Amino acid sequence: MQVSEDAVVRRFAKLPGVIDLGRAETRSKRRYRILRIPKKVVEKYLSTKAGHTITVAVPPRAERRRKSDNWRDKAILNLAKAGLQNDCKDRKVYREIADRARLLAAFVPESDWSGVEWTEPDYWPEDDELMNSGS
Repeated sequence: MQVSEDAVVRRFAKLPGVIDLGRAETRSKRRYRILRIPKKVVEKYLSTKAGHTITVAVPPRAERRRKSDNWRDKAILNLAKAGLQNDCKDRKVYREIADRARLLAAFVPESDWSGVEWTEPDYWPEDDELMNSGS
């Protein structure tokens, strides 16, 4: 649009469909604006100005990273919840889930995880064997 951010805020703030997540001005604090402008609103505005249809390409969403000190605690709670929801009381199943998760994380790009199909192994090592193998 080749205008300042302030100009964009002024132009879009009152258009229908735009959501203002900021805060109003008070005696002690100035107005703070965060606008959520839907793609269709931008396309309509630009098409009206240009006189022909304009489409806007939306960049792919950034990958969400969870970096937290207590990520392990959250992972444990999530696994426990999944186990409860599926009435799982078998320790071997929990071990299998953990081992397969470790395999995914170590050897398969995250973008390919949904395409992985697991088969039942002919032989699944016991906990003691896993501990002794160093894995």
